Amino acid sequence: MINLPPRPFKQIEVGDDDPFVANALRPRKHYEPCWCGSARKFKNCHRVRGDLSPVAAGQLLHEQRRIFWQSRGCMHPLAGPSTCNGPVIDAHTIQRKGPLAKIADETGHVMCFDTSSSPGRAEISSRGWRKASTFPGYCQKHDSSLFEPLEKLRFTGTHEQCVLQAFRNICNELYRKRALVESLEFQRDMLDRGRSLDQQISIQMSIFKNLEGQRKSIEENDDVRQQFEDAISTGNYEKFSSRCYFFTGELEVVSSAILQCEFDFCGTQLTDLWDLDLDADLLSHSVMETESGGAIVFVWPSDAKNATRSVQSFDQIPTESKGDIFVQYCFLQSENTYFSKAWWNRLPPTNKDLIRRLANSLYYDGGAFKACDTKLVNWTMASVDTI
Repeated sequence: MINLPPRPFKQIEVGDDDPFVANALRPRKHYEPCWCGSARKFKNCHRVRGDLSPVAAGQLLHEQRRIFWQSRGCMHPLAGPSTCNGPVIDAHTIQRKGPLAKIADETGHVMCFDTSSSPGRAEISSRGWRKASTFPGYCQKHDSSLFEPLEKLRFTGTHEQCVLQAFRNICNELYRKRALVESLEFQRDMLDRGRSLDQQISIQMSIFKNLEGQRKSIEENDDVRQQFEDAISTGNYEKFSSRCYFFTGELEVVSSAILQCEFDFCGTQLTDLWDLDLDADLLSHSVMETESGGAIVFVWPSDAKNATRSVQSFDQIPTESKGDIFVQYCFLQSENTYFSKAWWNRLPPTNKDLIRRLANSLYYDGGAFKACDTKLVNWTMASVDTI
């Protein structure tokens, strides 16, 4: 069984001998760099941090949203003043006129788990299907031209379609990670005002470690994004592998993301994400709409051994359990997962409880996924196409 920790966040006990803590506790001159890692002088940073007035939670959330969702420019491989047309728009990572339209209710809303109203806990939320699964990623011209094979043609699982969808995922992930770094830097300045020194150290250490991990992840994503851009610019996609699991049945849960391969579907650990000296392979997944139902789509760099192993482990799952286990994987691993209100209302209480626990767990400790007694989705796998 999959091992979900009792708390959503990983907690690590540290003592005064920890390098970060010891550096924060030692006497420091006013002109020395601050211990928090901000690169500012101590006198301008944490020397009087405890004497400052705390910032109201509402003000913090408002400012963080503004920082997170500001435009950071068009992410097209050939973006520039001479090639872009118009401002950056809200681009969909899950197709609006495909999967999202399929799960929208009569009022045009889809369901998801949202953390914006209650930080640290994901609650079920309703969102307009036109605003769901968006990020300010491309100008109008490049959003239309780049993804034309996806938007203008029915999805049939061509390698080009799969790679283009994965490129959407890598751009979305990079945007969010860069936005998160800027948000964390804002938190470093604001979150511990008016706190005791022990509380300041605890907060700043968490932010420092988070920033280290996010910057490492950005490096890995940037490397893979460059591979995507080279492939798109040349029209040569041979450095990527794709696999489509076509199914018949009702499309009621959709998801799209690119993730680090820490564990495979059998619960085997592939790498230790807590060790920043190790590189993690990236694997893109998406749920696409087809004429007969849909398709689970994986895309990864062909030389990424751990990503290959992860997809191979999905092959080992019994055919009748693939849809159920993939849906669990999506709720555990990706916030970019949406579902229909009708589907949620039909779930038995035990399945709802499982989905809530998966959506609220920010990490897990391995263990194989197990299909539910009452299946989450009625997807019947029809065929597998591999390139």
